[in-house]
Amino acid sequence: MNRQPEILFFAGPNGSGKSTISRMAKLVGFYINADDIKKVLNCTDLQAAQKAEELRENYLKNNQDFSFETVLSTERNLNLLKRAKEQGYFIRGIYVLTENPQINLLRIKNRVQLGGHNVDKEKVISRYKKSLDLIPQVVKICDILHIYDNSSEPFRIFKKRKTIYYTWENEFWHKNKIQQLTGININ
Repeated sequence: MNRQPEILFFAGPNGSGKSTISRMAKLVGFYINADDIKKVLNCTDLQAAQKAEELRENYLKNNQDFSFETVLSTERNLNLLKRAKEQGYFIRGIYVLTENPQINLLRIKNRVQLGGHNVDKEKVISRYKKSLDLIPQVVKICDILHIYDNSSEPFRIFKKRKTIYYTWENEFWHKNKIQQLTGININ
C-alpha cells in the first residue's frame, strides 16, 4: 500500500511563536519558510514569499511531503491545503496563537531589537483577527490539528485527530471560547 503524501504546516498570527514551535517539531519533507528564504537569497519579503509559494506549489504538484509556516490570514494557503486534501494528502497542522494581539506586538518589538524582522502594527492586528477567523475552515481540512495558546508558555487548547476532538482549558481559553474559535461543538 502506498503511503499518502503529507503536509505539516505551522500557522498563526505574526509574533505568536510559530518559528519557535516549528524548531521543536519533527518536520515532514522539505521545510519552506519565507524568513529563511529571505536570509539565504538576500531578497525582499515579497520575493521570499513568492519563492515560498513556488516551492509549495512544486511539492504539491509532485505529490511530495513538505512542511511550511504561514500567518494564514488570507485564503491563499487555505486553498493550497484544500487542493492538497482533494489530491489525497494527509494534512497535519500546528496552529499557534495568543489570547491577545498586544502580546504579538510586544514579541515583534523584542524580535526587531534582536535583529529580526518587523511587521507593521496595523498589519499584525488585522492579520490576527483574519487568521483566527479562518480556524474553523482549518479544522475541517486537517486530519490532525493541534492548537496551542502561546500567550506565556505553549499550552495545547485543542486537538483534532480524524473525527475526534479534545479541549484543554486555561486561564484565557474556556470551553465555550475554544468551541467558538474552532467552530466545533464539543460535549
